[in-house]
Amino acid sequence: MLSNFCDGLNRREFVRVGTVGGLSLASLLRAQAADSNPKPKRDVNCIFIFTLGGMPQHDMWDFKPDAPAEIRGDFQSIPTVVPGVRLTDLLPRTAQVADKLAILRGMTHGDSDHGRGYHIMMTGMTPGPGDFNSTKNNNVHPSIGSMVARMTSGGGALPPYISAPCFLRSGGPAFLGASYAPFVIDADPASPEFTVQDIVLPTGITNERSLRRQEALRAINRFERKVEDLGKDVQSLDTFYQKAYSLMTSEKAKEAFDIRREKESLRDDYGMTSLGQCCLLSRRLVEAGCRFVSIENGHWDTHRENTKSLRDLLVPSVDRAIPALLRDLEARGLLDSTLVVIATEFGRTPRINVMAGRDHWPNAFSIVMAGGGIKVGGAIGATDKIGASVTDRPVTPPDMAATILSVLGIDPDTVLHTPLGRPVPLALGGKPVTELI
Repeated sequence: MLSNFCDGLNRREFVRVGTVGGLSLASLLRAQAADSNPKPKRDVNCIFIFTLGGMPQHDMWDFKPDAPAEIRGDFQSIPTVVPGVRLTDLLPRTAQVADKLAILRGMTHGDSDHGRGYHIMMTGMTPGPGDFNSTKNNNVHPSIGSMVARMTSGGGALPPYISAPCFLRSGGPAFLGASYAPFVIDADPASPEFTVQDIVLPTGITNERSLRRQEALRAINRFERKVEDLGKDVQSLDTFYQKAYSLMTSEKAKEAFDIRREKESLRDDYGMTSLGQCCLLSRRLVEAGCRFVSIENGHWDTHRENTKSLRDLLVPSVDRAIPALLRDLEARGLLDSTLVVIATEFGRTPRINVMAGRDHWPNAFSIVMAGGGIKVGGAIGATDKIGASVTDRPVTPPDMAATILSVLGIDPDTVLHTPLGRPVPLALGGKPVTELI
């Protein structure tokens, strides 16, 4: 029988408070501290926005004005603040901050499956055979966020890797272990009821009562050690429960997650959408010391009614959130220390199909980077006249991973080892895009 604390919460319930993919905060912190290897550090963080489903390069970043109508689509070309760089009329706000963007038009890989595409772009590694659509925890190589968490020194008020508004498939740690999984904000910050449950003490528990609970918990641990083989150092266990409590009671952590502290006018600038408010929350998190925030923005699989889906549902939130994020970071002096990446698992087909949509196309597509001290204000790479293949400066997913790691001050050639001792380089042979760095 489990003993209850005075407020009715028993020890087992406490252990469940604050989880990362089922891992308690205490276990996460304990596992992270167990690795004492020296880790390089540079004061650059990353906000990684993943448009789930396949972002259409023709209709946004790589418009082909001279192509036939079935290739060109229904949108028009507009100028940006960068001479010679044009976007589509879906992106009028983004066109005004094009001087802060680097558009990589030569992204390419060879897999048109959604799940495998997620893994390739989230990790920089092409997986072997298997179904990568059936489970969230499908990593065979660490995600970029988990790599950053592994190579980051601990001690901050926030976890080094956070994901919002859910766990992003293929965003896991693979052989690095659960301690380098993301801390998942499983809630939409655009919701009026938004809270981050894992950093808030249960209702009715004050900080003073939480301190008393810690003392009670230590006493319970001492008792249970007599009847359980915990297999852990007892003092360390107490230490990590203390750290878990510290996160839940940290004013800095609570402030970082409390998006309601922002002015309504700024929230409106970002847009009261899931993407807009996730971007604003991400700015708060990197400002408070988180090194890598991943954002899922879904529903981009436009096999039908591509024009309507993009114009009415998908692109407006992007065109509002991204310029607001970049300007906000710049105004706070954070843009040079925050790399912003807008990625996707693959692009869309050059030719519009019979359902007025575009299908999967990994051969050639675009991603966008900004901030982090990279060289911006232009496009890198090019595709042919219909956007079907890369004709200049191809960039592979391993190259993308190597670029992100390099900008964050992490050597992409760093070799880590699996539990069986197999050496595995972080970026698996990828080379940074030198034109950016």
